[in-house]
Amino acid sequence: MTGQHPPRYAGGPCFTCGRPWPCFERQVASLVEYAGRGDLLVAYMGDWHRLGVEERRQRGLPFDPDMELRHLGWLDMVLPARGERRSGDG
Repeated sequence: MTGQHPPRYAGGPCFTCGRPWPCFERQVASLVEYAGRGDLLVAYMGDWHRLGVEERRQRGLPFDPDMELRHLGWLDMVLPARGERRSGDG
């Protein structure tokens, strides 16, 4: 589900705008695509982060210290705060 602004390869730049992926546009599109399913968005971005680390290592590229923040650092906005319940939670 990368739609607009897909990565060139896991851990690489955005195919559309050339910025590090996920770029801002991809993050916003992901929020829309996964609205109400924050847990799935976290798993999805976590998988891309893991794949990106592996891909960069296989390509002999240097460690990207900002990759974790780009993939996972903004996802707290889609999950309930600790101790809170989302509507519909049992």
